[in-house]
Amino acid sequence: MTMANPKSRPNLGAAFLKDVHGGAAIIMGLMTPIIIGGLAFGAELGGWELTKRQVQNAADTAAFAAGTQVRSGADVDVITTAATLVAEESGYDGGEDGVGVEYPPATAPNAADGTDPNGDNAFVYVTLTQTERRRFTRFFSDGDDVTFRSAALAHIENGRPACVLALHPSATSVTTTGSANVELTGCDVASNSISSSAVSVGGSGDITTDCVSAVGGVSATSGLHLTECAEAIENAPVTADPYRNIPAPATCTSTHNYNQFANQGSGATRCYTGSSGNIQINNNITLTSNVTYVFKNTGASVSEFRLNGNGSLNGTNITLYFEGKWDVKLNGNSTMNISAQTTGPYKGLAIWGDRNSEVNMDLTGNNGAKVVGAIYSPNKLSDIAFRGSNVAYSAGQCTQVIGGTVLFTGNSDFSTDCTNSGTTAIMAGQTIKIVG
Repeated sequence: MTMANPKSRPNLGAAFLKDVHGGAAIIMGLMTPIIIGGLAFGAELGGWELTKRQVQNAADTAAFAAGTQVRSGADVDVITTAATLVAEESGYDGGEDGVGVEYPPATAPNAADGTDPNGDNAFVYVTLTQTERRRFTRFFSDGDDVTFRSAALAHIENGRPACVLALHPSATSVTTTGSANVELTGCDVASNSISSSAVSVGGSGDITTDCVSAVGGVSATSGLHLTECAEAIENAPVTADPYRNIPAPATCTSTHNYNQFANQGSGATRCYTGSSGNIQINNNITLTSNVTYVFKNTGASVSEFRLNGNGSLNGTNITLYFEGKWDVKLNGNSTMNISAQTTGPYKGLAIWGDRNSEVNMDLTGNNGAKVVGAIYSPNKLSDIAFRGSNVAYSAGQCTQVIGGTVLFTGNSDFSTDCTNSGTTAIMAGQTIKIVG
């Protein structure tokens, strides 16, 4: 066996250092952990960017969904539920606790056009917060999690003013009968019914209005004349009840029996109570201005508020509120000439039916009713039959008719110049836009 000369060992070391064969392998061996780490780091950062975009997309779609509920008049719980469900369907994975819905907004940034949305019911603000576990990057961070937060601001805008709104969800809810001649100036007819004949105009009935919109369909073989729309709008979005959040009168300054109306009473809110009784007006009554008159039916049967013969009911800046089951009727040559309050909690509401009870209103006496403000009976089972008088409305006066169903049975003439009338606008066909 040949032994290396000890004197040659330093030469072997020098030769090894000079040898360049296999150097790349050594360098790759040293660099591979760094390269793999860099790839892992980049992949995780790329995943974060994808998640960030996914959460933002979910926020946009959730805000749009929340906007559709705002447009239809839903309460905050329904708005929040819709936003949460749509966010999750869009890939959001942060759980319900990570969903924030502000309606109206309180902490939202300005919209894209610089508008401050905070406190404005035309906006809804949605925030989504999603936390994920760090993987490779946790070796370079003090925390084990990374949080993604996205937000979107939706604006409910445009829309068309309506002066007739039927709230029943499935019935034929706006109808003309006989030779009814309805002329609506500067406003639309809207129905929230899904019926294929949600709005029905037939026979010799006639409606002239700017536009008609219905969640369902419109049936009009003849007699429907649209001044601003080429055709009726079917499959339209739900139109919100503009008075849905106004609470019913809770207390009265004075309380009396039915038969003491309207000679007894004092204060700003006056109650008249009884058990399924009737109030009949056979003479001329002028009500005190700036007063809310509350009629409480404490029985199980229907009470009746009726103007008979040549009786008349007159009043300015008043609200008539009917609690429980009622039939409100004009008979014979009776007349009603009233205007709603223009300030205070019940502004714009002239005749108001209980939300929780059937309050039917038949305002079709020979002389009819001139009502400035809202004729409002929102229970879905409530029917409003209306025939306006031939007396022309002046600027600043308007009549709104909002009921479960609405029936036109005679000549009607409405004006919707509501600038100073105190009414709240009914907006049909509003659109939703993400503005921030």
